[in-house]
Amino acid sequence: MITTVCLNPAIDQSAEVDRLRPGEVNRLCNLRSEVGGKGVNVAIVLGRLQADVRCVYCTGETDAPFFAQGMEGEGIRFHAVSVPGSVRHNLKVIETDSRLVTELNQQGAQIDAQALKQLEDLLRAHTETGACTALCGSLPPGCGQDTYQTIMQGLLNRQWVVDTSGEAMRCALSVKPFLIKPNRTELEEIVGNKLADSDAVKNAAVSLCKSGVKYIVVSLGEQGALATDGDKTVFAYAVPVTGNFAVGAGDAMLAGLLYGISRGETPFDSLRYGAAAGAACVEGGSIHAFKKRRFEELLLKTETREL
Repeated sequence: MITTVCLNPAIDQSAEVDRLRPGEVNRLCNLRSEVGGKGVNVAIVLGRLQADVRCVYCTGETDAPFFAQGMEGEGIRFHAVSVPGSVRHNLKVIETDSRLVTELNQQGAQIDAQALKQLEDLLRAHTETGACTALCGSLPPGCGQDTYQTIMQGLLNRQWVVDTSGEAMRCALSVKPFLIKPNRTELEEIVGNKLADSDAVKNAAVSLCKSGVKYIVVSLGEQGALATDGDKTVFAYAVPVTGNFAVGAGDAMLAGLLYGISRGETPFDSLRYGAAAGAACVEGGSIHAFKKRRFEELLLKTETREL
């Protein structure tokens, strides 16, 4: 069983426009609203891969029915903590010609100590010793930057996977999680300097592993991805696909990694699953267009090599 945790879910809205004209009236078309947030997105992809997955999340009281309907529609088991208000609404405006994306994101609902305690109790009740549990995404208002750290310290016997950024990630590192998945920019934030090339990325990840993280997977977009445990490093080539809409690809990649690990693969071998899942998301245009059949086709085309 894989459990994903989403403290800051969202209602993701997307719309298209011929060309975005700042300061003018823009006519939107093809407006869609879907449940989202990193932990929710990861669970959706895992569900479509037919993995055994559960999602634990916080939601605003006004949005709880919408989220429940979305998770039930995906066939995903879930446990929700409701708080007053509404989750954030994020709008992505896509230019139809250039496919450029402009994102307008709100802050999330306020989470207080009582809601966090309820979420921790849910994790304690519904995750097992050694179970793969993924802490995903940004922290909402009301949460200290050490929130993920505190959750992990309360349940030390889980296989923790962390995908967040900034100070929240730096705090989480002190608990020595099983795996983290930063992108290049997020890895630069952790180490405190720019990483000019692939060698610099590799060296930074290897050095970070020496501090106690068991595995680090760095997503590099169209340049591929790498995984390291500090001694061995494996690189996965990006799978060429048609499409340039990369929003959600990192979430899909994490889902692919977790899917491989749940099948008994090592994180090194699971890197292929992550690369293929990310490519399937880019090609489909969104998390909600992800298809298992296309993932399986792309998996056959995914290549790795040891660095």
